Amino acid sequence: MIVVAIIVALTVLGVMVFDAGLAMSDRRNLQVYADSAALAGARSYGPGGNNAHWVAMQYLGSSLNFSVPTGSCSGAGNCPAGTYSVSGYTVTLSDTWRYNGIFNYPSVLDVVISHQQPSIFARMLGFSTLTSAASARATTPGPQFNGANYAVAAVNGDALINGGGAAFQTVTGPVYAYGSFGANNGPHSTGVPGVQTNYDGTTCPGNPTNFLNNGGTSNSLNYHTTDSSTLPQTPNIAPPNNYDNVSWPALPAVVYTSAAAAKDSSGNWKPGTYNGFAPSGGFMNGGVYKIINTPSVALGNVTNTIQTPSGTSDPTGAVAILLDGSDGGLDISQAVLNGLDDLNVPGYTGTRDPMGTHNFVIWSGSASPYTAGITIGPHAGTDMSGIIYLPKSPYVSDGNSSPSFAGSLIVDSMTVHGGGNGAQVFKWVCGLNAVAGQPYDGGLIR
Repeated sequence: MIVVAIIVALTVLGVMVFDAGLAMSDRRNLQVYADSAALAGARSYGPGGNNAHWVAMQYLGSSLNFSVPTGSCSGAGNCPAGTYSVSGYTVTLSDTWRYNGIFNYPSVLDVVISHQQPSIFARMLGFSTLTSAASARATTPGPQFNGANYAVAAVNGDALINGGGAAFQTVTGPVYAYGSFGANNGPHSTGVPGVQTNYDGTTCPGNPTNFLNNGGTSNSLNYHTTDSSTLPQTPNIAPPNNYDNVSWPALPAVVYTSAAAAKDSSGNWKPGTYNGFAPSGGFMNGGVYKIINTPSVALGNVTNTIQTPSGTSDPTGAVAILLDGSDGGLDISQAVLNGLDDLNVPGYTGTRDPMGTHNFVIWSGSASPYTAGITIGPHAGTDMSGIIYLPKSPYVSDGNSSPSFAGSLIVDSMTVHGGGNGAQVFKWVCGLNAVAGQPYDGGLIR
């Protein structure tokens, strides 16, 4: 009886080892297939279209001996997330976003493969099939980008930019106005070139056409093109909100409650959280500044410690200022600040976003957004480079001021008073994006 029991036990063990070995070998193969499909698919995410699922299925088809199109996966750009049953395999594809919704396209691909096959000996014990499975998660390599669509955008009202006197007002890139854009009469109409023009006056690569998008059905204000061409106008366009949920990089773990503590040995402002006051005048070291509980944010004649020309990248001195609903009126009448620290092309392999500004110079898109007004007073010499995103704040500028912006200015509404001698210019930066940093290089993350 003992010998029989040993034989039975050894038989059962042998059956388990043999079929378990088959299942483990199958799983190893499935893991390789899932890894390669996830890696290939994740590289196909992007703002121009999502072909990630189609590419992943192509890779799996060559490994698992099936062909695409299959089921609802009918072609590039038309292969939805979901579960597919092909050749005895079940494939599940799903997407997620790496950065809290900053992008209008996903950046992380999950691939799960399961496989059922007949058992060899385990059927003698009542197990007729063996199931193996593997999963992989991959993300597109490098940083992600969210394009700046407009040089000027008034997301909830008019972009009223009046001229007059010796003044001239120019916007060199695309415009959005929920209401209307331009001046209140023809002689003061706002000038816009027919093609998008860079901060330095050169035409953007590819000669892209400038355009005006309106939230309403018509435009009641006056504008003209500076080169006598046509400016396409499209009504009923939703206001841009693509920066509302930006996931901000970690601030330095320090909170300042006094100006003395917030300055270094050279008297320059240090990055961090400012509670109850704001930097005013002097120099700001490169980095990210958060201002809270401050009734008046008057920046004075503040500038970067390292200052590059307006509209150019400043990878060692760029600053970003974060505001929220606890802050009061913002006066940038004499501020000269650059927040552009990464204007490299998407394929660039060096260090991305070194100062952590994401190419913003002022931002508020949090759950408690900044709502106070933005003021540019008379004789102002404002010169700001980067994306200013204050979609709940009205912008008011005096006609005798001469502010210059290079990048993208997005506000609730805009009123630039005419009748003075100020020249107010809103320069476009060709190909401007918000950069989402580079916490890791992408690839397989699970």
